[in-house]
Amino acid sequence: MRVKLREIVLKLRHPVITSRGAITQRDGMLVQVSDGGVTGWGEALPMPGWPGADLSATRRALEQWAADPDPDDLPDERFAHGAVELALLDLEARRTGKTQAEALADVRPVADQVELNALVSDAHTAVAAVAAGFRTVKLKVGASDLEEDVASVAAVRGAIGDDTRLRLDANGAWTAEEAVEALAQLEQYAIEYVEEPVAGMDALAQVASQSPIPVAVDESLGSAETQIPESIAVVVVKPMALGGPRTAYTAAHRWIGQGRKVVVTNFFDSAIGQHAALSVAAALPSPPQVHGAITPALFTHDLADLPPIADGRCPLPTSSPTPLV
Repeated sequence: MRVKLREIVLKLRHPVITSRGAITQRDGMLVQVSDGGVTGWGEALPMPGWPGADLSATRRALEQWAADPDPDDLPDERFAHGAVELALLDLEARRTGKTQAEALADVRPVADQVELNALVSDAHTAVAAVAAGFRTVKLKVGASDLEEDVASVAAVRGAIGDDTRLRLDANGAWTAEEAVEALAQLEQYAIEYVEEPVAGMDALAQVASQSPIPVAVDESLGSAETQIPESIAVVVVKPMALGGPRTAYTAAHRWIGQGRKVVVTNFFDSAIGQHAALSVAAALPSPPQVHGAITPALFTHDLADLPPIADGRCPLPTSSPTPLV
């Protein structure tokens, strides 16, 4: 088994504004694992400010594994683990002629397309998303004061009408007291759920127990083994931040079995990581869920190509994307 590592820098076409600041580019490592003439690809793109994210630690862990690669002993560092896990899954899929989703699900049929939400920034982009066929949109909140957030949510709801689902994401911006007040004011806008109104699992559980809107855990998840309090109804799964597609798929099955809604999304990944997120979503059991945003044109220059989204759905390609390197 041969392993090659390469540093990558991907610049976003448009900055993404969150309560943690603006995201303008993604820095990380591309992992290439070859065996018997077949090559699999993975990536590690730890996000600055994300809990447990440290690119230098990820790089060291990948370099240590690459020096003596063992498919049964993956790096402990979460983002390095995810990159290697994806590369090995991709290697298996290419070797067997399966898709990544089929390799994950084994014998169970997988979906051939995934319905997605659109990430919108205001009423104008929300209208455009609905016109493009999306039936669910997600709006970031928490970067402004509550009055502005409420006005923004009201404008988006007014623009999309009652038939389109609206999700919110605060990225842990509020205190528990602020979150309870905000969610009480936002209830009138028929919110499907709100991601991370506060940071930390204990605080999320406290707010969720008082919230009229279902609460989702995202950044506070920490690991696939984290115990999620009963009051938290939704789990947002980012495979490349959780330890890789196999780890995420196994954890998602467990959380679905506990009666929770699981939404799979990307981590501002390249096409390599976004394809892995699509594959996890497509492999999960029915009934199908509306999953998180997949953005084929996220970067000025991506590592590979993703299928175009039509009517709010992304088809699963018949083979994994190959980096244009």
